[in-house]
Amino acid sequence: MTTHILLIEHSNLNQTESLVPSLEAQGYQAHLVHSPQTAAKKIETLWPNLIVFNPSSNRLELVEIKEVVDQTNLNIPCIVISDTSSLSTELNVDTFIVVPGDPQQLTQGIQKAISKQKNRFIRLPNLILDRQQCQVLRNEERFSLTPKEFKLLQLLLTHHDQVMSRRTIMQKVWETDYMGDTRTLDVHVRWLREKIEQDPSHPQRLITVRGVGYRFIIEEIE
Repeated sequence: MTTHILLIEHSNLNQTESLVPSLEAQGYQAHLVHSPQTAAKKIETLWPNLIVFNPSSNRLELVEIKEVVDQTNLNIPCIVISDTSSLSTELNVDTFIVVPGDPQQLTQGIQKAISKQKNRFIRLPNLILDRQQCQVLRNEERFSLTPKEFKLLQLLLTHHDQVMSRRTIMQKVWETDYMGDTRTLDVHVRWLREKIEQDPSHPQRLITVRGVGYRFIIEEIE
């Protein structure tokens, strides 16, 4: 499962100063931005596993980044390359301070930060599920899931590409064996399709298997 890191650093850094080569060499997917404004857009459309901020000496930038991170309401952990430990209280997020020029500490900081949200995101083409905040991102649009919608989607994802019978779904999601009326399931499937399908009337992911149940199709999980 690929770890996506949003890297914020100045555009005037040369290749030896930038952290992109180091992050990519460790197998991470690095997404580079150069300003709080572009960082805000990227956070909203990417939902990164981690934010790494490689600032200059300008502390005002740190305040702007703090505002950007807070406004997303995603609680993405952040690493700041700095020798000032007091910065963690200024950011007011899960922040890890890494001393500049210490690759080993950066690696350890990344591993520690990511471990706090291990397996939080499930990434499909044009769709991301946030299992921590029970929401999905489809084509850069965020949708909140009800508890039952979230439980239903998790079940179907866990058994992706398998046909799930209506009885099994009712047992797992609604904890009942009663099959006299399954309209509740049909309604939740319709609601879920409105959030995860590009065209809910012609679903490509959540497929009805007539007379049996449903099947969730995925191309590839990152």
